[in-house]
Amino acid sequence: MTPDDRDRIAELLQDPSLSYRAIGRELGISDWTVRRVARELDGDSRPMRPRRSQPQEPTGEVSALTSWLVLGVVVGFFALAIWAGTSWPPPPEL
Repeated sequence: MTPDDRDRIAELLQDPSLSYRAIGRELGISDWTVRRVARELDGDSRPMRPRRSQPQEPTGEVSALTSWLVLGVVVGFFALAIWAGTSWPPPPEL
């Protein structure tokens, strides 16, 4: 963040009709950044609380490595089956 951005945030914070979210939308930054700058300008040294986002749940998607490994095992199984079928000795003729 440049000093010009901080000055612009400080200027917009003087308007009591604007919320942190409105200032963030106007400047194209997050409201958390506006809150952090506002706290720094007020001299509040307390750390910001972490965002209240939901913990990420597993999506159930399979990784690319797992997909390639499964494909390799399947292709290997078929290659082994073809090799075993061609190299198996034929039954003796009666």
